[in-house]
Amino acid sequence: MYILMVRLKVKDDRIDDFIEASIGDGVGSVLGEPNCYRFDIIQDDEDPTKFAFCEVYEDEAAFQYHTMAYHFHQWRDASADMFAEPPEVSFCRSVYPAGPADWDAYRPGAVDDPAFQSGTLHVIHAPQYVQADKVDDFIDAVTLDGIGSTHEEPGCLRFDVYQNIDDPTELYLYEVYVNAAAFDYHVATPHIKQWRDTVADWYDEERRDASMAGNMGARRGRNVWPPDNFNWSSGQPDF
Repeated sequence: MYILMVRLKVKDDRIDDFIEASIGDGVGSVLGEPNCYRFDIIQDDEDPTKFAFCEVYEDEAAFQYHTMAYHFHQWRDASADMFAEPPEVSFCRSVYPAGPADWDAYRPGAVDDPAFQSGTLHVIHAPQYVQADKVDDFIDAVTLDGIGSTHEEPGCLRFDVYQNIDDPTELYLYEVYVNAAAFDYHVATPHIKQWRDTVADWYDEERRDASMAGNMGARRGRNVWPPDNFNWSSGQPDF
């Protein structure tokens, strides 16, 4: 998979305009592009001017197809003056799931049922900066946490780990829970405690602190699009 992890900050008075334009791009991508599997749009709970995209394509060629699509050009032109800061984009590969998993966001008939459209999921879109000599160990440890989350927590729909293709020390956690309470349950589980204890000394603290202090840190919030009745689960990947 060829994955884009995008972090954005928009102007206070352009939030609604940005949401409208971005949903148009998401709908066009997932429903109109045969090899675009996800175009998730997340809005941060604490700062509604902060957004994130998680875009999943079959390969780089599918992404290049996306960049030529009419709906992408519509979004690009409409949003050009909406940003408070330049967007940050990381081109990634999936390291968990590395084997079979459910990637497709579209569930047939979902768009026809307005009863389940509201964005009530709780999504984590978080960069992780790891010391170069600890990257492989970090991936092994976080994979165990991902398996524990997707297999043992009924409220965890997906726990993906992505790695920046151009910078292997930059990884992303992309987690989807049925609500905030399910995430609270997650952080109290034994497997996340084991993971946190294992990786505690493996971070690049300078980069992590800079990311957390700025506007390009993690996003934690609701799904703007797709709606709740699309497919958000990755299944139960074993690796």
